[in-house]
Amino acid sequence: MQHPLVKEILLSKEEIETRVKELGKEVSDYYKSQQVKDNTVILVGLLKGCVPFMAKFIENFDYQCQTEYMKVSSYEGTTQSTGKVNVLLDLGVSIEEKTVLLVEDIIDTGLTVQYVKEYLLARKPKDVKIIALVDKPEGRKVEVNLDWCGFSIPNKFVVGCGLDYDERLRNLPYIAVCDTDKLDDWKW
Repeated sequence: MQHPLVKEILLSKEEIETRVKELGKEVSDYYKSQQVKDNTVILVGLLKGCVPFMAKFIENFDYQCQTEYMKVSSYEGTTQSTGKVNVLLDLGVSIEEKTVLLVEDIIDTGLTVQYVKEYLLARKPKDVKIIALVDKPEGRKVEVNLDWCGFSIPNKFVVGCGLDYDERLRNLPYIAVCDTDKLDDWKW
């Protein structure tokens, strides 16, 4: 059933699951062809939005991995990025000389993922790659080189599959355009 704040479903649950399986194979095959310390990739998920994508991805990732999380924010309850990135929760392990895969739900302005990648690179890992479920290239403020991407979507405010409005709607099983006209007087 479609949520009343959904204007249009862009990606169905089935489309997302199919693409995540493909990504799992692509990324697994890539790391199997590399020299990876301890044969373990450290997946660094950016909370909270990464959770549904990362859970689905791990099920389809056929390579030894360790999961770690960071919590960063640039939205603060709005539909547009503030442009200022804050690290609210940092990694609990050393990534020096390790292979890191940064897992993101969405790349929009690029500011958050660029900041986090530079932040991680300062810790001297062997390598940092980026995977995102969705990409909004029209929203870019900085250049970002994604290594793997599930879908490219238009520059609209979207919710579902980890993407939220003010911490809500992450649990929708699809990715949809949010009807932002209804948000001002919406009663939760």
